[in-house]
Order: sequence, then C-alpha cells, then structure tokens
Amino acid sequence: MAEVRRHRSRARGAIFAPLSDVGRAGQVEQRLTEAIRSGVLAEGERLPSEPELAAMLGVAVVTVREALIGVRAQGLVTTSRGRGGGTFVAAGATADEEALAERLGQMSRAELQDRSTHYVLVLAGCAELAAERADASEAESLRSLLPRDDDAVGAWRHADAELWLSIAALTQSARLTREVVRLEADFGMVARIPLGDPAVRVQVRAGHDRLIDAIGAADPDTARHCARTDLQRTLDGVARTQAELHDRNRMPRSAS
Repeated sequence: MAEVRRHRSRARGAIFAPLSDVGRAGQVEQRLTEAIRSGVLAEGERLPSEPELAAMLGVAVVTVREALIGVRAQGLVTTSRGRGGGTFVAAGATADEEALAERLGQMSRAELQDRSTHYVLVLAGCAELAAERADASEAESLRSLLPRDDDAVGAWRHADAELWLSIAALTQSARLTREVVRLEADFGMVARIPLGDPAVRVQVRAGHDRLIDAIGAADPDTARHCARTDLQRTLDGVARTQAELHDRNRMPRSAS
C-alpha cells in the first residue's frame, strides 16, 4: 500500500494528546475512530506504531493493541506485516457520495436543523476564540491546509475538516478541540456534501481566505461573522439537497 504522509498539525496534536483517564482501550479506540471519521486521518495514511501511539496517548502498548483490534473490526484500518508494513487507514473508511446521501435522507428536517445549529455555533465560536489567541504566524499556517483547486472532492472534504479542527486547536482548549473532533466525526462529512459542486468549492475557498485573514488580524468579530456566514451558506445547500432527497423518496399518494 502506498503510504500517505501527512504533516504534523495542531489537529493531529489534539488527536494524539495524552488521555485524561489512562489504561482504557475504549478511549483509545474512540479517539482513533473519531480521527478517521472526521477526516483528520486520511485514507491510506499510516498510523504511528503501537509504541509511538502508546507514548503519545500515555497508555500501555497492550492498551493500544487492544484498541486497534476494535478499530480494525470496524473496517477503518488495515494492518500489513514486513518491510513497509504498519497500520493504515482503510480505503472507504469515510463515507462515499451514496452513503452520505443515504444518511442525509434518513434525517428529518428538524434533526438536520438542530445539528446544523450546533455545528455552526461551535465552529464560529472556535473562529472567534482563535482570533483572540492565535498569533499571525499561526493563523497564516492555516493556509497550508487549504486544498488545491484541482484536488478531488474527497481531498477537499478532508482538508476542510482538518482546517476547522486546526482552528479549534488554536483556541488552546483541549476540551473544545475534542468536542469539534466529535462533531466532525458525527456530522462533518454530511455538512460537506455541497463540496461536490465545483462552484461551491470556489465560494468555500474564498470564505476560508477571508476567515484566515480575520484570525491573523486578531479580529474576533469578523472571524465569527465569516465563519457563521460561510458555514450557514454551505449548510443551506445541505438542506436543499435533503429536501430533494425527501421529495424523490416520498411515496406517491393513494388514488382513493
């Protein structure tokens, strides 16, 4: 398997930060699962070795080994032996277009609205706090996370997730960053369904540039406004897609 190498980021720092309650394989499994489903760890990416993970998380190697068994059972990672081997994020570990549409279609309109409200408020709050606490060089480093114009939609979704997780990390709040990881794992890929449209990607890129400018200028009000405006625009697109799915799947009325 070709190894995907990713630079160390603040988001990865939060994922691999020591656990508050050591020795629990379930916590390690949850942390890794959320990292993969949220897009912090990309398909094909090689995980740190078991001893490295144990040292990062502050747990025993046997705890990491047990956790990886659980992650592997979910089909999220594969392990190969020998030279060049290791544990890699599995292909298809994140949902494809069909799976995302199915999940969105199963949500009620009220559930989508509730999830969207929570998502926007938390991420906009992170943008505001990052503008208060990050220095200009930290803000500028966020631009390295932006995808290229010709990147595939999957790469755009992963890059967008890592950008928001890195903004959360700039708040310097480990608890808030972990909450954003949880949100991204639970809802982030659904929130990024509109990125399948190239025109939306152009809008998102422009919005990210404005947001990074505001964070770098230490302007929390503008950062929060940019985040809320851009996130809401994208989520309005999710709502329109959901309405189309519901209309398409609605059973025809009886002729009686």
